[in-house]
Amino acid sequence: MKTAILGAGTFGTALANAINSESEVIVYTIEADVVEDINTNRKNSKYFPNKKLPKHIKATTNFADIADAELVFIAIPSSAIKDSFEKYKFKDGTILVNGAKGFAYDDVLISTYISTKLPNCRVCSMKGPSFAGEMIFEIPTAFTLACESSEIYDTIRSVLCDDLIVTEYFSDINSVEYLSLFKNVYAIVMGITDAYYNSPNVRFLVFTKILNEIKLLMKYFDVNPETLFKYCGIGDLSLTALNDLSRNRTLGLLIGKGFFDTSISNNVTLEGIRALDKILSNIPETNHAEYPIIHQLQRLLQNKTSVKSFINRIIFTN
Repeated sequence: MKTAILGAGTFGTALANAINSESEVIVYTIEADVVEDINTNRKNSKYFPNKKLPKHIKATTNFADIADAELVFIAIPSSAIKDSFEKYKFKDGTILVNGAKGFAYDDVLISTYISTKLPNCRVCSMKGPSFAGEMIFEIPTAFTLACESSEIYDTIRSVLCDDLIVTEYFSDINSVEYLSLFKNVYAIVMGITDAYYNSPNVRFLVFTKILNEIKLLMKYFDVNPETLFKYCGIGDLSLTALNDLSRNRTLGLLIGKGFFDTSISNNVTLEGIRALDKILSNIPETNHAEYPIIHQLQRLLQNKTSVKSFINRIIFTN
């Protein structure tokens, strides 16, 4: 099966490395130096200088080389989705697996946007606790694969390395997409909490409150409650919120230590900041207090409250 990876950053490269050798895999990127490195040296030195890639991985800057792919994994930043799919057109029936996290634009989910642009393709979602820096070195990694049918799931599963990628099938694509948005926001909250207290007691006090608030958001956005117990749910939330390799948690740590500068969000991909305002914009302002954690986080980022007040309101508000 001809398989393509859209994007040759850390996640795209790790995904390509996770495709089994029985499949033809082509990585598409606009970075000519990366393509040359992959095709000539079997390395993506820009992102993983110490990793040799399998021989069956090829790279290209020519979109025509992947336009006829039967299976495409989307591994570009959420901020690039809208512009990309204004010009990228795949053949009818292509399976498109979204690995990006965020909104395509405004409050439109990425999967929804791609389905609108390519209605005859089959759009899926792939989310889970997955640091690319571990996956690239063959550390077992789990994903929830949300697809409209188990047959599509089996097709995707068939190209992934059995001894590396652990998957589960889920049919509710929108729920998986929404949960991937929520967890980035709350990872910022956990970073602030740990920077301020550095206390296991407080960490899991707040983590429990986060889980309860996510449940309320899930109900508001009509998210399937089962999603929370999938790899894309508690698994991805825990990885993102409690591990210092997470960019959004790291932002929280900076805020908690008093080092936050708004220019950070312009230089680094921080899905949580972008998602926060868009989530709250979908909720009437009169109802924001029903979600005290993200409501107070927004006030903190707008310099309307202090870190100390933010933490205390989270801890002592029922």
